[in-house]
Amino acid sequence: MVGMMTKTATLAAILFVSLASAQAEVYRWTDKDGKVHYSDNPPPDAKVEQRKMKDNSVDASEMGYETKRAAQLAPVTLYVSSDCKVVCDQARKLLSTRKVPFNESMVNTQEQIDALAQLLGKKDPRAPTLKVGNKPIEGFEAGAWNSALDTVGYPKAP
Repeated sequence: MVGMMTKTATLAAILFVSLASAQAEVYRWTDKDGKVHYSDNPPPDAKVEQRKMKDNSVDASEMGYETKRAAQLAPVTLYVSSDCKVVCDQARKLLSTRKVPFNESMVNTQEQIDALAQLLGKKDPRAPTLKVGNKPIEGFEAGAWNSALDTVGYPKAP
């Protein structure tokens, strides 16, 4: 029984290390109608810009059991926009201080804004928005964000 748990823990650690080190390549191109597209695969006939996604990963070796478990049960996504500078930086800092692994999603195009509006169930969404598991929280309010992270088991800031 103990040997099986050790093997499982080792396998999980290897998986987290490999996921934490992965970085997605993103290609940006503009179609003939002037619409900007982002994809992990470039179109065969378009001029593209290759970009690296911002790395918001937390080193898996630093993640404790509580963080790993919370990340499995309630993954965190931070929705930001290009015009959200100071407040979005405060949001990132809160998540980084707590060592919460999160995905960051840029909301700039009308399609992205519409998707966030649908997630929130309202017409005019605003950034930053935090999604913890299934629960979105619009706007940055440290107390509400910390409460949501506490509820699903993310460790408090050191």
